[in-house]
Amino acid sequence: MVNTREEEYLQQTYGELVLAQEQLVNLLTHAKEDGLSALSEMSGDISLNFDSVLDNLDTFSMIEMKNREIDQMNIKVQSADKQLQKVERLLENPYFGKVSVDFLDEEPDEDFYIGMHNFANEEGENRIYDWRSPIAELFYNNMIGPSSYTANQLAIQVEILNRRQFLIEKNRLLRFFDTSIAIQDDVLLAALEQNSSSQMQDITSTIQQEQNAIIRDSGKHSILVNGVAGSGKTSTIMQRIAYLLYSLRQEITSEDILILSPNNKFIQYISDVLPSLGENNPRNQTILQFTQQYVEGNIEDESAYFARISSEEVDGQTANLRSKELIDFLEKASQTIQLDKLPLKAITQKGKVVISEKLLDEFYQKTPKGAALIDRVQATKRLLTEYWDNRLLRQAKNKETQNQILSLSEEQQKKYFGHLIEDDSPSSVAEYGYKLLKRTYRKVTKAIKAIDWLDKEGLFLTLYNEFTKEDYHFTSPTEYTLDEAIIMLYIQHCFIGKLELPKTRFVLVDEVQDYTPAQMQLLIELFSGSQFTLVGDENQAIFNSAISFTTIIETFEEHSKEISQYNLLNSYRSSGAITKLFKKLSLQSTQQMEIVPVRPKGEDPRFYAIADKTDLKKTILELIAMRGEKLTIVTKTLEEATELSDWFSAEITNKKLEVYPISLSKGLEFDHVFLYNVSKNHYQSTRDQRILYTAISRAMQTLVIGYQQDLSAFLA
Repeated sequence: MVNTREEEYLQQTYGELVLAQEQLVNLLTHAKEDGLSALSEMSGDISLNFDSVLDNLDTFSMIEMKNREIDQMNIKVQSADKQLQKVERLLENPYFGKVSVDFLDEEPDEDFYIGMHNFANEEGENRIYDWRSPIAELFYNNMIGPSSYTANQLAIQVEILNRRQFLIEKNRLLRFFDTSIAIQDDVLLAALEQNSSSQMQDITSTIQQEQNAIIRDSGKHSILVNGVAGSGKTSTIMQRIAYLLYSLRQEITSEDILILSPNNKFIQYISDVLPSLGENNPRNQTILQFTQQYVEGNIEDESAYFARISSEEVDGQTANLRSKELIDFLEKASQTIQLDKLPLKAITQKGKVVISEKLLDEFYQKTPKGAALIDRVQATKRLLTEYWDNRLLRQAKNKETQNQILSLSEEQQKKYFGHLIEDDSPSSVAEYGYKLLKRTYRKVTKAIKAIDWLDKEGLFLTLYNEFTKEDYHFTSPTEYTLDEAIIMLYIQHCFIGKLELPKTRFVLVDEVQDYTPAQMQLLIELFSGSQFTLVGDENQAIFNSAISFTTIIETFEEHSKEISQYNLLNSYRSSGAITKLFKKLSLQSTQQMEIVPVRPKGEDPRFYAIADKTDLKKTILELIAMRGEKLTIVTKTLEEATELSDWFSAEITNKKLEVYPISLSKGLEFDHVFLYNVSKNHYQSTRDQRILYTAISRAMQTLVIGYQQDLSAFLA
């Protein structure tokens, strides 16, 4: 397809991009040399004169002025470097769309070309508009005719005359399509058919209407997204972060955003998405990592955690810790419970008691008995701090301490005070004694400030007993389970002292269906002033820690936080045949959550009866040879994955094969997948059905399902 006008626009824009690149490279090339020369000139301009107070002020003023000049030079260089990075991205693919708009006035119609970043030429003419800019909303509205977009909080009425999509490589216009309803299939499928990699790919050019509504939702409410497997949930929230950083760039930076990812592998998987869009990555942690930051003591590692939540049974203690009822009880008890005795721990130094439990209790008993426990604990801390400070002051004045100060060698004086003692009067020596005592007993001071004198595990046990009328037994003497740590953290925040968290405007949670009610309520409590974006798939609730979306909505509403739900039904990841297979396993069979496959049918999944390990190895090697590409085995359990990794170590070393348990492959995607041991006796329960749905939906192009004796009834 040839269009002279579009060819001319591309060549002109590309030439201007090349010119901008040359100018920016030249600026940065000479910046260091010019900067060093300027610094040399600046140093020659400044004559240091400290002869008088007035001379001091003049000298300091000149230094400050030169410092500002250096800062301005650095800002100019940093700005040029960022602009160069954007230009170089645009040189790979200048733009991917165009929208023709009638602004319903006497002015001529306007064309707006949409790309990864804004770009204006030397004359200041906007040649490309950032996909996040207000006008770009019209491109993603998927319609022709009357429409509107929002700019500066005002709705602007327009008429969309045409939407055009491009396939461009550098300065080559490969194809373009005029579209009236949806993203053109050719464009979408070309993007989807790109080879998968260990990192998530950018999908900005193919954002769909239902995804765009989530990305650009700028209301004050939180968002819950229930998206079927392969619907682009994670891509959508990454684009949403990029959009928020662009549209609120005067208010927030990436430091104001927290992503909670399902596992470490997933953090690596999405690590390049935002940098590819020119944005810095926000804080990105698992719930385990986040909790470990604020809980004293060790927490189980990721492999132990996934092994535990993948098990079939949940003991009564763990069920209580995860329950909404326990958090509701603690929330009420934080204001009402009255404890005559606190579980206390003496403060020691080198094995000797410095502040006894008895003395700690005396201070606690002095606090108002009707107050909330957190207020009594904080009041006890203040009384302790005052007592300890007075105790050090008294000790600093006694003869023994004063003699100790006066007997210090010159070397010791410099070590402890930074200089020699010149005034040996009693009051001066007492001050030095106070400094030395604070240094000697700094661990005691720290223990008072950190409230280490309160037995936090003891308080946990007391409150658990108040709720269940039963004793609690910690799972391990050396580390907490995540469920235990979550309750410890909640108690810390609501009964002992509010946690000091980084300012966080937005919290984004992936795989939210795997969170417990207790975890969800803790996050709402800790980030009470934040907006949440929660994404998940109830069909992929494969762990024993699962929470329903109904419970999530109820929890937000109980905390007076408005939340809106979106459903994503189109599945873009897998071939039509693979999507059709996992669609049968969906537990949400209502019309409202009907899964819609987007890719072509492709190859039908194949089923192999596997006799033994020898047969398995033969089958796997044949599949690798047949495709000539990496094969991924997905297992139901971590134990199976470990066993197969040992069995196929040579193939893994040669990068022909990789093995994942379903717990770690959730959220990821692979071109060619072999599902291990999908046998009748291995997949039976409703939870097994969800695991199978999740496992099948990891495959993009081909799927082979192995089983022993009889295939699972879910697929038979």
